[in-house]
Amino acid sequence: MNAAFQPAAADLADFVYREAHLLDTRQFEAWYGLFADDGRYWLPFTPEQSDWRGQQSIVIEDKLMLRVRVERLKSPKAYSQQPAVRCQHVLQAPAVEAADPAANAYRTRTPFFYTEFRHDEQTLLTGVATHRLRVDAGALVIVEKRIDLLNAAGALPGIFLML
Repeated sequence: MNAAFQPAAADLADFVYREAHLLDTRQFEAWYGLFADDGRYWLPFTPEQSDWRGQQSIVIEDKLMLRVRVERLKSPKAYSQQPAVRCQHVLQAPAVEAADPAANAYRTRTPFFYTEFRHDEQTLLTGVATHRLRVDAGALVIVEKRIDLLNAAGALPGIFLML
């Protein structure tokens, strides 16, 4: 990719699939590298939430907090990773909701099933992932990854990895 890279719909979809693959294969450093310096990961309580500021969320993590999460996931002393949690994302085809090359702003919407397995227990979650992306230094990066869980307003189990 060069500085004039303008992603097509297939590039945006490939990016979303690659991000899920990195999580599923525990390539946390590479996954972390997909985020812009000002990027964030957000799980709102309701799909009606339009902004993470001033509202309670399940999770809101900037890049610094994502670094803390990655370090914890890599640590051999992390109890939550003994044994290591395994996960699997099953994604529908990402839909491009917005593509504005002039503004360097792209948005995809991806319905998903997500499963974690730990200590003979399997947890299944479903929802929609919205990726707000831009091109930095010739590559796509995540400005915001928003996860709207189908059951976000209900009692949630512990989620050990990342949706």
